[in-house]
Amino acid sequence: MLLEGKTALVTGASRGIGKAIAVKMASEGACAILVGRKMDTLKTVEAEIRQKGGNADCYVCDVRDWKSVTNMVAEIIKKHEKIDILVNNAGISKEMPFLEMPIEVFDEICEMNLRSVMLMMKAVMPYMAERKSGNVVNIGSGAALRGLPGSAAYATAKAGVVCLTQAVGDEVRPLGIRVNVICPGPVDTELFQKSERREFILQAGGDLFQPETVANAAVFLASDLSEGMNSQTLVMRGFNRW
Repeated sequence: MLLEGKTALVTGASRGIGKAIAVKMASEGACAILVGRKMDTLKTVEAEIRQKGGNADCYVCDVRDWKSVTNMVAEIIKKHEKIDILVNNAGISKEMPFLEMPIEVFDEICEMNLRSVMLMMKAVMPYMAERKSGNVVNIGSGAALRGLPGSAAYATAKAGVVCLTQAVGDEVRPLGIRVNVICPGPVDTELFQKSERREFILQAGGDLFQPETVANAAVFLASDLSEGMNSQTLVMRGFNRW
């Protein structure tokens, strides 16, 4: 029970990597706060967690909107009294050549993948600072470290998440808050299976990770197993190239 007694907020928790992280953290003793866009899908994950003996709660929120985020965080604090762990996982990807990408699509991807991370950290961290304890795990991407053709906006936003992690992590370390980011390579999710870049990414070799493997890394960073580790990028790749 690496996270016993902890409260862990996970965005994008209804499927894929977010769901796997929420389920894993609940299995390690945390109360998993599931955040997403649709209550019915969140409730399905909550039911799965409770069936396995875990504890969970659900909140619908537009993580791109400051008012929605602050209202949700205030509700969680009122009910659960604390947020020990924040996992920023929510994100989208729309693949198209850069020259064909409408500016509105570029902005939409950056809002969802980068702005949401900034808003969630700004809303949650003051409560962590009050308790002089907190742990933030951001979900980046291998595309953040090596720009992915056809996904310029996604790669740019995820690179921003890496730099945001590093900058803020150094700032809040004296407050007892650790901030780290995971940059996975290809992960076997619905989003990846539908990706037009799937074969391009896989052709060089390496492993196609399961969401549960990324969840294990998130637990490592959120627990005392990684004590002292801060402002770091955990790269999960089975190969050295795309």
